[in-house]
Amino acid sequence: MSLTLSEAFQGTRKRLKIGSQEVEVRIPPGAKQGTKIRLRGKGQMNPQTRQRGDIYLVVNLFPHNVFQLDGDTLVCEVPIAPDEAVLGGNIDVPTPDGSVTMKLPPGIRSGQSLRLRGKGWPSPKGSRGDQLVKVVIAPPKTLSDQERQLYQQIQTQRTTDPRSHLSNVQL
Repeated sequence: MSLTLSEAFQGTRKRLKIGSQEVEVRIPPGAKQGTKIRLRGKGQMNPQTRQRGDIYLVVNLFPHNVFQLDGDTLVCEVPIAPDEAVLGGNIDVPTPDGSVTMKLPPGIRSGQSLRLRGKGWPSPKGSRGDQLVKVVIAPPKTLSDQERQLYQQIQTQRTTDPRSHLSNVQL
């Protein structure tokens, strides 16, 4: 049974046709890829016991354009500008409950993840996992003349070399 991430997150009801019978299936909130949903008595007839068996539906999740699911952890990538990476600041981040403001620490690196506790995937017991926000530094595609001059000024005044540890590397 294929579900969107939103349907699996919130739980839903789906109508299916099994043979000639139409059945409503309840998907609980927090269903994950591979979750098995049992439909009692909707399977084939056992000729010896004259009772119907069970059918198991396996959940398949469609990919989402922002969120990915990793266990109980919801993951999303958020682009930030180079100045936000260097100086830190507040950014708005999408969550299943809507946008929240998150504080970026100064000097954050591309690929680094920040945790939002309790904003992740729902568990059958009603609690929620965490959401990881993976930061990706996105350099501007175009620069104004003033921005270009400022970047060139930063470049000429830079006192560190991020590749200094690679100077004597050989195989």
